[in-house]
Amino acid sequence: MKQMFKFVAALSAPLLLSGCFLLPGKFNANLKILDGDRYEFGYTGQIQMTMPDDGKLKKPSNEPFDPAKLKCRDLVYKSNGEVNAERPVYGDDYDRYGKDADPSIDTSELAYDVVDRDCNEEEITERKDQYDRAQARKLKRYEEETAMAGAFFGGPIPGDDDSMAAFAKKLSKYQGWKKVEHAGGNIFDVEYSETGPIGNYFSFPVLPDAQMQYPFFQLIRRSDGAIEMLTPGIAGQGSLFNVMMKESGGKAPKISEIDGVLTVETNGTVVNNNSVDGFTENGDRKMMSWNIGKNAQSEDGPRALIRF
Repeated sequence: MKQMFKFVAALSAPLLLSGCFLLPGKFNANLKILDGDRYEFGYTGQIQMTMPDDGKLKKPSNEPFDPAKLKCRDLVYKSNGEVNAERPVYGDDYDRYGKDADPSIDTSELAYDVVDRDCNEEEITERKDQYDRAQARKLKRYEEETAMAGAFFGGPIPGDDDSMAAFAKKLSKYQGWKKVEHAGGNIFDVEYSETGPIGNYFSFPVLPDAQMQYPFFQLIRRSDGAIEMLTPGIAGQGSLFNVMMKESGGKAPKISEIDGVLTVETNGTVVNNNSVDGFTENGDRKMMSWNIGKNAQSEDGPRALIRF
């Protein structure tokens, strides 16, 4: 299992670097597992595509180089008048000789004076070339990361409102999605409701065209016919999100609060489940409930095994 986690971490490293994950927000989810081969599922609330940490997917400025923002100065040594030209500083770049660089320094005790001067043509040309190349690198990185995020999610790019709104419109065309609205930022308000046969597998959500899926809830049939309920994508202890946070040293992308309730009802036999209160019975129905995220009573994601 440890090796598998390392494999997933390596596979998902570009995704982690761009800060992109799919997670729930505030929600209520209801799941019925009935008669051994039928489900009824509803999800009302938020889905969030995590915003990249430190604005990595923000498009770099296309502001052209401005020579007026270039600062040039000489160091003139007091002992012999020797003059050394310092590296020019552009705009908001760190300025070791600026007034706020180190206010504790008593400049009268320094062996030199800092003398501002006009930049010469060679300095302007060299710094402009550096600026243009840096801007080109930032733009290339932005284009690569937005393409990656769009591919992983099937189109939407966290931080780009137009692509998020277009994705909401696209997703609402698919079966089960009764409401999909981009609520601003990285949040979608959704209402999903669907019933059908479990077959061998059921998963929510499923994103069309996405190269990587992030199922919050899964039903998987075992070889003996039992149904196992898993929740790999809701930020439980064993979720991809938390596994990747451990691999990255815990530097998490920006996320909104996760605060939800999952209620499961079945007419099968509950072999095991990890809800705090187990299950209650009403006739042939068993009811289980989990708080997820903010009010979770366990670090583990909800799980249950049901036989029919």
